[in-house]
Amino acid sequence: MKEWQQKMVRQEIFKNIQELIFSNKLYHSLIVSCTNQEELDFTCKEITRMIVCENSSIENDNCRWCKKVNSMNALNIFFIGDGFSNIKKEEISNLIINFSSSNIEDSDKKIYIIRNAENLSDRAANSLLKFLEEPPKNVFAILQTKDKNQILQTIKSRCKLLNLTHKVDEEIEDKEFFELMKSKNKNFILLYSDKFKKLDKADQVKILEYTFKNFIQLEMPNLSELFLDTIIEIKNSNYTNLTIENLFIKIFEVL
Repeated sequence: MKEWQQKMVRQEIFKNIQELIFSNKLYHSLIVSCTNQEELDFTCKEITRMIVCENSSIENDNCRWCKKVNSMNALNIFFIGDGFSNIKKEEISNLIINFSSSNIEDSDKKIYIIRNAENLSDRAANSLLKFLEEPPKNVFAILQTKDKNQILQTIKSRCKLLNLTHKVDEEIEDKEFFELMKSKNKNFILLYSDKFKKLDKADQVKILEYTFKNFIQLEMPNLSELFLDTIIEIKNSNYTNLTIENLFIKIFEVL
C-alpha cells in the first residue's frame, strides 16, 4: 500500500476512536489488523496514547500521559508477547491478576496490548476469552495481529476489528478464489480450501458471491445451485466446515 493511502486509513481510524472516546462509547476490546508490523506497532501505540491522553488528542499534545506512553513509563499499560514467540496461558493469568487489582497509577484506565495475538496458544486464548467476556471497569484490550484469520472466532466476536489494510488490497485477496477457479487447478483449489475455512463468515460470503457472480454463473452453471446453497448456509449457521468441504469436493469432481 502506498504511504499516503496507509496514512489516510490510519487517520480515519484515529478519528473514529476519538469520537468514541468523547461519546464514552469506546469498545473495551479492539483487534488491530495489518500485514505491516511497523505500521501495526505505531497504530496500536497511538490508540493507547489517545485513550489515556488528558485531551484524547489525535496528535501528541505532550500531556503527562502522552509523555508516559511515549517513554514506555506508564505502569497501567501492560504488554504481552514479543510479536514472534508463542504466548502462554501463564502470561494471560498474570495479566488477569494484575488487572483485577486496584490501579497502580492515578489514571482510571488500564490497557493491555497483546502483540500479534495470532501467537496465542489454545490455552492462553481460552483464558483470554473469559477475561474479554467480563472485563473490569475501565480496562481496555488491544490485540495486534498480522493475520486476523488465525485468531479464534469466539475472540473476534467479542472485539471491534480495526483493519489497516487498504480496500484495494482486500479486493485483491477477494479475487484469489476467483482466479483459482479460472485456472481450474484442482490441487491449488484444494489447498485454498484450508485457508478459506479459517476466514471470517463475512469474508467467506463476499468471496463466494464475487466468484459466483463473475465466474460460476457464466462458466460453470452446474455449480450455481451448490454455490447459492453454500452462501445461505454460511450466512445462517455457525457450523459450516462440512458445507464448505462438500463445496470444494464437488468443485474438484466437476473440474
